[in-house]
Amino acid sequence: MVWGEWKLLVQRYLRPHRRLVIQLAVVLFTTIGLQVATPQVVRVFIDRATSPKTRPLGWLTALYIGAVLLQQLFRVVTAWLSEVVGWLATNELRADLMAHCLGLDPAFHQTHPPGALIERIDGDLNGLSLFFAEFLLNVLGSLLLLVGVLVVVWVQTPIAGFTLTVFAAIALATLVAVRRISANSWGRSREASAELFGFLEERLAGTQDIRSSGAEAFTMRGFYARARDRLWTTSHARIVDAIPQSVNTIVAALGNAVAFVVPTLLVRRGSLTLGEAFAMYFYAQLLMQPLTSVSRQVEQLQQAIAGGRRVVALLGMQSEVVDGAGAPLPDGPLPVSLSHVTFGYGADPDVLHDVSLDVPAGRVLGIVGRTGSGKSSLARLLVRLHDPRSGVLSVGGVDIRQLTRRQLRARVTLVTQEVHVLRASVRDNLTLFDPSIDDAAIEDALARLGLGAWFAALPAGLDTVVREGGAGLSAGESQLLAFGRAFLADPSVVVLDEASSRLDPATEAVLEGAIDALLAGRTGIVIAHRLATLERCDTICVLDHGEVVEYGDRATLAADATTRFGALLRAGLDVVPG
Repeated sequence: MVWGEWKLLVQRYLRPHRRLVIQLAVVLFTTIGLQVATPQVVRVFIDRATSPKTRPLGWLTALYIGAVLLQQLFRVVTAWLSEVVGWLATNELRADLMAHCLGLDPAFHQTHPPGALIERIDGDLNGLSLFFAEFLLNVLGSLLLLVGVLVVVWVQTPIAGFTLTVFAAIALATLVAVRRISANSWGRSREASAELFGFLEERLAGTQDIRSSGAEAFTMRGFYARARDRLWTTSHARIVDAIPQSVNTIVAALGNAVAFVVPTLLVRRGSLTLGEAFAMYFYAQLLMQPLTSVSRQVEQLQQAIAGGRRVVALLGMQSEVVDGAGAPLPDGPLPVSLSHVTFGYGADPDVLHDVSLDVPAGRVLGIVGRTGSGKSSLARLLVRLHDPRSGVLSVGGVDIRQLTRRQLRARVTLVTQEVHVLRASVRDNLTLFDPSIDDAAIEDALARLGLGAWFAALPAGLDTVVREGGAGLSAGESQLLAFGRAFLADPSVVVLDEASSRLDPATEAVLEGAIDALLAGRTGIVIAHRLATLERCDTICVLDHGEVVEYGDRATLAADATTRFGALLRAGLDVVPG
């Protein structure tokens, strides 16, 4: 990971909290000053205690105890401030990553399962949290402590200062030389973890299908393979990481030798008093703290580097759908127009070919076609989950590429057959956490949807926590909640993509009135395979293999015996004949 990428993370997420960082630095540097000064108190105490002259020692004892207590107090404050800085910075980064992922194309989410993204958004940031909270200031503080110790020893005894400087230089150079050994290993370990969690999320979500099809053994083989990969990559990373740890042990042993041998030789030569010798021993031991601190931070640094690379790579992924500058749209229902639109997914062949349609404001277009004819692809284009390869799609007379996605989706609402019910209250599921929608509007929407009896039976009303398949919420009721969201959004254009396909006939009958109320005064595009749903449409479009093969007034097409739609009605089928 290059310095420029780290600089980006530090400036964007640490700089806003510079006041806390400054406070942390002040406390940390004060602690370092106390650590450097404390051995001098011990030196004076020992020299006076061994001197023939009797001198008061009580104030030195009190000074030493006070310095030690202050060090402990400042360490607690340092730990607290470090955690605050680390969590504030990384929580903001988590929020940005989440928002960034929500804005990426559906193709990205098809290749990155939710479990893998959770590992990247949360797991990778744990290492960065330690980096922001500890590593940055700890390494700086360790280096300052190292310099402070060497300066004091040089002033007190140049020979001892020279010896400790040589030792520190060799030890630090050795630690720096081995600090990058495990970076790539930890990166592979994080990738294996993301792959495992992504696999678990997908398989656990499909438990019923796996059990009903007898695929447990196949699923477990996949789990074992990914778990084994994670085991080996993590074990390899830890084994490689043992090299810096071994170097740390050797450095510590050499430091102890220097701390014993050098002061002893200098005392025998008469170059040091006993107090000065003890102070030097104290400093030699103190010198090991910044060196071993750097060594202890090696693993955290490697994990931060590996996680940081992946975080920056994720932030660097760009959506193919780019926001427009924004453009004014008229109030009320909006006309929708497709002019020679061609579309395909990625490098795959086109699924829509030269499609042209016009839906006047306030009118309802019905779209029918066999599976794979391009109906859902057209719906996704209308809310700009994708952009067409060629052609223009406009809403309210404005090319939707000129609008911001937020502006477009505030005026165009898509209701699909796939409904995601959040594990949250009924209120939050309907409003999607918008506090500006009051309870009266929500209850009115439920009543219009025919969910009044169901709502009355909820134990805590709108505060009842629901989830799909739980708390009395069936698949049909989940679909009805999706209609409630559309009611409350109050869009100008409503796109229904086979929104009633999950409903049984009784529930669909309840929904019929709700669909009429939702489409009233709005432009509607209804994609359906049930004929009853198409009765409210003004015009009909029949798609086949991505092409418009029939388009016109519904009543006219229904009355014409030669049309596909007319044949479909007379046969009473819910599929378009081949």
